[in-house]
Amino acid sequence: MTNDLSTNDSIEISRRKMMGLVVGVINLGLIGSIVGPMVGFATAPLTVKRKQRWVELMDESMIQPGEVKEVNYSMRVVDGYHEIEQKYTVYLRRGEEDVICIDPACTHLGCRVKFQSEQHRFVCPCHGGVFDDQGNNKSGPPPKPLERHPVKIEAGKIWISREV
Repeated sequence: MTNDLSTNDSIEISRRKMMGLVVGVINLGLIGSIVGPMVGFATAPLTVKRKQRWVELMDESMIQPGEVKEVNYSMRVVDGYHEIEQKYTVYLRRGEEDVICIDPACTHLGCRVKFQSEQHRFVCPCHGGVFDDQGNNKSGPPPKPLERHPVKIEAGKIWISREV
């Protein structure tokens, strides 16, 4: 009789171990199904490769050396599941031999800067950040210069590169 009892105990112990293993696998599956998409969502911006697209802005003759000009343009971008026409603004500054493209978003909190032609500077109306006419920060809270976009001149046209 003791032989039968010990046989039943070993069967019951293996059943418990098996049930514990099944419950553990189910729990791991549930945790993986919750954590996996969260990790994928959080790391998606790091894995998405953005493409550069060249956009034609204007004729080269429309801006003189030493001039800073606000330029509005639009381009088609994919927004979620549909394509939309997105409008943008940049400042072009023409030097003696080159053209630079300055993004108007302040590097402090993203407010739109305004160019003051009399003082040859950009000023952020939100927190008083001041940048020179090349976008270098001069005073106020902005931590770095205004962002620049690559520029090329081909066949008398000014083109800038934007991420899409």
